[in-house]
Amino acid sequence: MSTADNSIESATAFAQHFLRVFENLDLAAFLHCFADDATVFFPAPEPASRFAGRQAIGERFERVFEGIRAGAASGPPWHRLDAEELAVQLLSPDAAVVTFHLRNEVRIARRSLVLRRTDAGWRIAHLHASNAAIADG
Repeated sequence: MSTADNSIESATAFAQHFLRVFENLDLAAFLHCFADDATVFFPAPEPASRFAGRQAIGERFERVFEGIRAGAASGPPWHRLDAEELAVQLLSPDAAVVTFHLRNEVRIARRSLVLRRTDAGWRIAHLHASNAAIADG
């Protein structure tokens, strides 16, 4: 197996791990997935500004997690994140872009993760989230 194949496989495994800890709303494990200097753009109706740094990201996601828990029938897992069309684009041995969709009856949630490999493994350098309404018909 080439290094590129191994990097794609490890980045894919990291993205799947990230989704599982998000389903379980394990804030500590979730934030461990982010680089210290990570940035996030949240989807509407969240604030349109960029959240920079693990602390700011954690404070915003803490609110998001509270909302998910409040609407959940049980947990964990508190919700299901079934990634569709998950793709990894390896930019270098230490950088990758992961994209996928999450779908429900009203929207397609488009997600992009920019990953950076560190001594501790892959970490999210940037998460970009946007939603698109599913058109009727």
